Amino acid sequence: MTEVKERLAALSLELPVLGAPQYAYEATTRWGDLLWVSGQISRTATGEILGGRMGENATREDGVAAAETSALNLLARIDEAVGLDNVAQVLKLDIWVASAADFVDQPSVAEGASRLLLAVLGDAGRHARTALPTQVLPKGALVELDATVAVRSA
Repeated sequence: MTEVKERLAALSLELPVLGAPQYAYEATTRWGDLLWVSGQISRTATGEILGGRMGENATREDGVAAAETSALNLLARIDEAVGLDNVAQVLKLDIWVASAADFVDQPSVAEGASRLLLAVLGDAGRHARTALPTQVLPKGALVELDATVAVRSA
């Protein structure tokens, strides 16, 4: 078992098996040593959407759980594309949080994804981050994120 897989097991986490995108785009695109991962919403392995809107009908705990779920989906996409042990560094994480107009604490929700990446990838999970509000996300999801990742050369 690899170091990253051991961390996943120690955290009692399993990577979900994700299907192909439903529309005309790729889940990941690689150019040289860079991997771009398309948006991953807060959909559980069983297909349940963790939805709602912060400041309306979702608590901070709901938001953090949704961010963690999205990050787990992100890790699954990276694993499918290059293998998690080939992650040199998560360079940039962009996170959108479905939010009511007066909710301004998107960073506290995004922290769930950031902490999960650090716990699973160690130092390779350190990243720059943007946390943004949005009125609505696909499928009514509470969180969506995407990433740019540096990968080790083959």
